[in-house]
Amino acid sequence: MIRLKHVTMAAVFGASLVAPHLASATPLPGQTACWQSNVGEDPRPEISCQTLSPEFLRKLEHATPAQVVKLFAVPGKDGKPTYFEGVGKIPGFYNGYVELVYTKGHVTNVSAVTTEFQKNGMAGDEMDFRWDSVKGECSDFPGSTHRCNAAE
Repeated sequence: MIRLKHVTMAAVFGASLVAPHLASATPLPGQTACWQSNVGEDPRPEISCQTLSPEFLRKLEHATPAQVVKLFAVPGKDGKPTYFEGVGKIPGFYNGYVELVYTKGHVTNVSAVTTEFQKNGMAGDEMDFRWDSVKGECSDFPGSTHRCNAAE
C-alpha cells in the first residue's frame, strides 16, 4: 500500500509538471492565423504570422524591444526579442527569419533571409535584407537598387 501511495504521488507530481505544456497548445497572439504547436510541444515563441516584407523589416529599424515584440505579437526565441520567424502559406507571403541586434535599447542591425510563398505552394528564390545603423541597407527584394548578393 505504501508503494502504491508513493507511485500515486509521483504520478500526481509528474502530471503537474506536464500541465504547463498542455497550455502551450494555445497559440500566442501573433500565431493564431498560421501556427499552433502540438500539446506538450514547445510553443515556439519566435514564430509569427508576420510577413517579412521589406516594408515590415524597415519598421524594425531603430525600434525598441517593446516595439519589436508589439510588431511581431510574439516574445521572440527564448523570450528575447532578437530572433523571429515569419511563416505563412498565402501567395506573396515572405517566409523566413530575422535576427536583430540592439545598442542602447534600439535596433541597430537587422539581418533577414526570406523566400516568397508562390501560388504553386513552393518557395521562391532566397532574398536577403540587411540594415545597419552605420552601413545602411541592402536588399535582394525586387526593385532594390542596392543588392545584398551583388558582386562587390
